[in-house]
Amino acid sequence: MKNPDQMFKQAYAAANQGNLQLALFLLGELFSFMPHMPRARHLAAACHMHRGDYANAIVHAKLAVDLEPRNYSSRGLYGICLMNTGSPEEGLAQLRVACEHGPNDSFSWNNLGTALNDFQRYGEAIEVLRRAITLPQAPAQTVHGLAWSLLNTGRCGEALDLLKQHLPKYPTDPMLLRDAALFRLYSDAATPAEIAEAHRTLGQRLEANAPKSPTPTHKPTPADADRTLRVGLVSPDLYGHSVSRFIEPLLHNVDRSKLAIGLYACQGYRDEISGSMEQASAFWFDCSTLSDPFVAAESRKHAVDILIDLSGHMPSSRVELLAHRPAPITMTYLGYPHSTGMSRVDYRIVDSYTDPVGAADQFATEKLLRLDPCFLCFGPAIVPPEVAPLPDGDDFPICFGSFNAVAKYAPETLSMWAAILKQVPGATLLLKSYSLADAGARTYLSEEFGKRGVDPMRVEMIRQTPRTFDHLSAYHRVHIGLDSFPYHGTTTTCEAIMMGVPVVTRVGDTHRARVSGSLLTSVGVPELIAHDHEQYVKIAVELARDRARLREYRATLRDKMGQSPLTQPMAFAQRFEQLLRGVWREKCLANA
Repeated sequence: MKNPDQMFKQAYAAANQGNLQLALFLLGELFSFMPHMPRARHLAAACHMHRGDYANAIVHAKLAVDLEPRNYSSRGLYGICLMNTGSPEEGLAQLRVACEHGPNDSFSWNNLGTALNDFQRYGEAIEVLRRAITLPQAPAQTVHGLAWSLLNTGRCGEALDLLKQHLPKYPTDPMLLRDAALFRLYSDAATPAEIAEAHRTLGQRLEANAPKSPTPTHKPTPADADRTLRVGLVSPDLYGHSVSRFIEPLLHNVDRSKLAIGLYACQGYRDEISGSMEQASAFWFDCSTLSDPFVAAESRKHAVDILIDLSGHMPSSRVELLAHRPAPITMTYLGYPHSTGMSRVDYRIVDSYTDPVGAADQFATEKLLRLDPCFLCFGPAIVPPEVAPLPDGDDFPICFGSFNAVAKYAPETLSMWAAILKQVPGATLLLKSYSLADAGARTYLSEEFGKRGVDPMRVEMIRQTPRTFDHLSAYHRVHIGLDSFPYHGTTTTCEAIMMGVPVVTRVGDTHRARVSGSLLTSVGVPELIAHDHEQYVKIAVELARDRARLREYRATLRDKMGQSPLTQPMAFAQRFEQLLRGVWREKCLANA
């Protein structure tokens, strides 16, 4: 007679070793004569879920819950399955029940908090994760989730304090080290040296997880110096993401006889923009479910000469892939406003405004390549709406606006915005961000404006709009754009200018606080750039009082942008190719 306990142990061992197919086969045998073993149903659900097969996972999870209704672990698994099969509210309800049945189980509370974060219910997530973090054996994921909840409601300082408190418990955890580096970019209290050190610590950790002696790539020789360059771009944002607005112009205008660009897509998701980019590329390689060693090996098979990361340490990034030395030259570009901190990344592409020569180089582990006059080339996602004229007369109330992420609303940013509103009677501020769908974020920001002497009723907060056309049309209501500091906008700055909205920015001493300055200089409106708090407020207030200037900006900004280097994709593609060609030739000649 077959022994069900022994068969379960064998299946469990197979699953722990990563052999999910064998585990499911053994469980199938077990179910043929004992279909009502709850722990076996739970294991089957977990195996299917880890394979991404939620349709089968939910069947087993439901059976496990029916067999043991008070098993909080199975209840939580069932909730996760529901959320991934189109029943988010029912899934959240099941996760709440799991917490009721396991009030001291940190993993149940962590799962609920993570789910709330995923649905941008940050205020609720903060309450749940604060409970989870006090429980025994709280995973590092709980610290990570709570820190992100705080950041997404504008509380960067609290998030960094949380990480400082808990990092000693997880000193080598790459996820928390990544948070500690990334979050400092949003902080108006972090110094350039502190930011650089956090990134070096992270970079060293990521490289420690990679092979000490990576597999050698092909070795270029002087004979290769002028042949077609094979370039790979690695990104989780190769779809209708803001990063694609700066990659599509390059892909569609590059001379393919000089630069063959392949795309390594990490997102596991496609849309029309993905199709457009794939059509314009030399190849498209979906690496969303593949390990770094495997992708590095494929890059070598593809004979990629230069592999360029586009996301730095942003969520879902695969920048650690570069630690495996998958190509003779590695670079980072575009999607992250700082050095990676990794010694195995050779170059970082910037420009002379974002990263002034000498001042910026000391904070980078990579060699900085300056793509002047601007390191970006912008292409709108759609044919934009027409620029709307300003209201008639000179006495209409001014509407300031910022469509940057709430995470960028540092205390100094809020203080500058509040100072402007207090000096422009009757003016309002329109804030638009995905985080503002959350009541907790709106309440927190209202309180912060109140503390600064501004009636919260003067600040309107709206959520993200699903259609790009509607998003751009929202700029019709905005007369003056206000950039965030120290973490500037990029796509938001470009979109505002395109819609005839002048953007006032304040530049600082690192890349994160200089991108909008580069963009405005490129478009030819450097008068909108401030260098301190007082000048930022002064420029915005004086502009609000000068309706003639506002009308001139409204009438001319789109044309100025269209004639600027920021929107000349063919010229940009040529400069980009020449930049890469220069370092490639150096590499080839070094092997003479």
